[in-house]
Amino acid sequence: MEIKIVDKKENPLLHRLEVKFVVSHPKSKTPSREDVRNLIAANLSAEKNRVILDYMHTPFGANETSGYAKIYDSVENAKKIEPDYILLRNKLIEKKEEE
Repeated sequence: MEIKIVDKKENPLLHRLEVKFVVSHPKSKTPSREDVRNLIAANLSAEKNRVILDYMHTPFGANETSGYAKIYDSVENAKKIEPDYILLRNKLIEKKEEE
């Protein structure tokens, strides 16, 4: 599995780096969100818990997945800005039990 950073943009107002990427995965299934977060963190020298994976898309039958991620300066900034469903998806918060 190999990642290629297509576009990188610094967003100082929201304290984050916005990244568009393509992951090629020949002879294997579509990678999990966790695997992609690990790849992005390793390639851009960031802690994994600061990487928020917004979306990933794999066209039918293709062995490339494109997507968009954000790397925040701190986890606190991410929790202030991102909606709860994105934080849940990236395992930064736990789902609350309903009574």
